[in-house]
Amino acid sequence: MHVAIAIYIAFAFINYRVAVLLLAPWGLFLGHFPAVDGQYTSIFDLCCLGLTVLLPIKTNIITKIKTYPFLIPTLLVLVSYCTTNLLAETHWPSTIIFYNTVFLYPLAVWSVLEEKDDLRLLLISNTVFFALCAIYALVELALDQNIILETIIQKRMVNENVLNYTEVRFGIKRIQSVFCTPMSMGLAMATFAYVLYEKYKMMEEKNLLLFVLIVMCFILPWLTGARSVFVSALIILIPVLREVFKDGRFALLKIGIVGLVVFVGGNWILTLIDSFVHSDTAVAGSSLDMRLMQFAVIVPFFLNSPIWGNGYAFIWTFVKAVDKDILGAESIWIQLLVDYGLLGALAYLSCIVSIYRNLTRFRPEGKFLPLAIIVGYTLSTFLELEMNFFFIMSIILIKLYAWNDEENARQNIKEDDETDINPKKDLQESKAD
Repeated sequence: MHVAIAIYIAFAFINYRVAVLLLAPWGLFLGHFPAVDGQYTSIFDLCCLGLTVLLPIKTNIITKIKTYPFLIPTLLVLVSYCTTNLLAETHWPSTIIFYNTVFLYPLAVWSVLEEKDDLRLLLISNTVFFALCAIYALVELALDQNIILETIIQKRMVNENVLNYTEVRFGIKRIQSVFCTPMSMGLAMATFAYVLYEKYKMMEEKNLLLFVLIVMCFILPWLTGARSVFVSALIILIPVLREVFKDGRFALLKIGIVGLVVFVGGNWILTLIDSFVHSDTAVAGSSLDMRLMQFAVIVPFFLNSPIWGNGYAFIWTFVKAVDKDILGAESIWIQLLVDYGLLGALAYLSCIVSIYRNLTRFRPEGKFLPLAIIVGYTLSTFLELEMNFFFIMSIILIKLYAWNDEENARQNIKEDDETDINPKKDLQESKAD
């Protein structure tokens, strides 16, 4: 593992741009593997650390920081983490590594995205990764078994938070592909599907394989058996469905597809609705009462240090040890309020607000992605799917929107110039006659 990390850092020194952009999606898998046996610090963490060291050497970092769209939340989180480490239980090494991976690595991605070819490379890297994940998810569905996760877990190659879900919900095994949990796969797939859909709309020549991948990534979250994913995926789908049905072409075909889905999946849809209405009895898993119990468990720990919290990972190292009712602490707010207090919760909220403001600056429908994120993380936990993923997906959208708008503006100016020239030309020809 150490040799592989050293090779990657050496490659980054030679070609920093490519090293940064290729790592983005694969970190979702490399995060499973510890860099040191018995430690939670992953290969992905150390790769990101190496990239941060090279960042001021390989890029014009001062200029890039000034234009970085998520600078304010990045600084607010830094203030929160430093305050907690100074005034509560100290965990500087773990905090630094976590902060670097989640909040500084997206800055590295932003710093190397200077041309359209850079964005194309980032999109291709993500497309290949999610295509492989989607194909393997179908293999997992067909075999009713996750061979890859079973193997690496049995050989103790991965961290303890990588789980192989064998549970059946809504009539099928919960699908998770190579992700840490089904929840992580579902939200990541739905988010990338939306990003790819936005790119697809801008393409002059449509690609059938890309369209199939978009459809697969929108469908697979519904096979995770996670209600938090269902809600988030539905929110992300709202602007897509609204645009699809607003277009009057192929109206009968669209109505027929909807009717077929309702006819074939009617019982499944009713079961799904019932699972929300009667969450305590309809299906296995977390109920409303269970989540309220988890919030009740953290009250004394939160009140012990409500402003800056109790320290990094306090919810897992202490709270879970003294009260098993905390279970999986299935809401980001449970973890934030205990670990980092109100200061940490506000800093996290600023990340969501920043995504909202940056996306809606270009497109009003950009509000649905941050809404899906905050709803999903309020309802559940998404292990190893951190804010860096959503920052990077948002960066892709920001660049896509900005460059597409510039191209449209240039095209409009060109058309206006041609319109101005043609009347003069016609007038000259009429005088000549």
